[in-house]
Amino acid sequence: MNVNMNVDFELTGTMPILFHADDVEAGDELVSWRRNPENKNLSVAGDDRSPAWTWQTYLYTDGESLCWPAQNIMIGLRTGGAQFILKKQKTFKEATQSGLLITGEFCEFEGNGKQIKMESIKKLRDLPFRAQAEAAKDLGFRLFVKRAKIGTAKHVRVRARFEKWKVRGSLQVLVPEITFEILEGIFAYAGRAGQGDWRPSSPKSPGPFGMFEAKLKKSK
Repeated sequence: MNVNMNVDFELTGTMPILFHADDVEAGDELVSWRRNPENKNLSVAGDDRSPAWTWQTYLYTDGESLCWPAQNIMIGLRTGGAQFILKKQKTFKEATQSGLLITGEFCEFEGNGKQIKMESIKKLRDLPFRAQAEAAKDLGFRLFVKRAKIGTAKHVRVRARFEKWKVRGSLQVLVPEITFEILEGIFAYAGRAGQGDWRPSSPKSPGPFGMFEAKLKKSK
């Protein structure tokens, strides 16, 4: 195998996926809203439905469309690489991080057969939560409401949930140890580990979400 092999990948969800981006600027906006005295009677502690647009701050986006971070996929490949022995007791875990390079910060995300523009989502911001939930269905996803235990309390969490989804991207293989066949196996394990919130491999809150099947194709 030649070093610098280029591979296109397509991930097809076998379970729904949940978005939960850690957006610092959006988080600051939430804090500001909740501290505003004018919103005191509108805010419910520990409830993502106040403000109603909280879920929007958890979306992965490049500013124009919903997308999926390459970093998330790299974490999944690290998990998959840990299942394959490179030599003796050493696995491919480290090799997936130093020997694979996904081109671009984000990968293309498709929900329910289409890309979803942020312009359409931002139009929902001032609607009541129930109205946002109904409108989200027309855009191809649903707002998933779940109670989550935080310490001794239970908080209400809201995540954008996509029943049918695909992620497309490209990567470079930089080391000869990772053959195309090994890469397929790593992606297969990563698919069972899942992506996004409450995935099987989540260290604190594992769940069934974000599992996928991967198709790989060598590219020029």
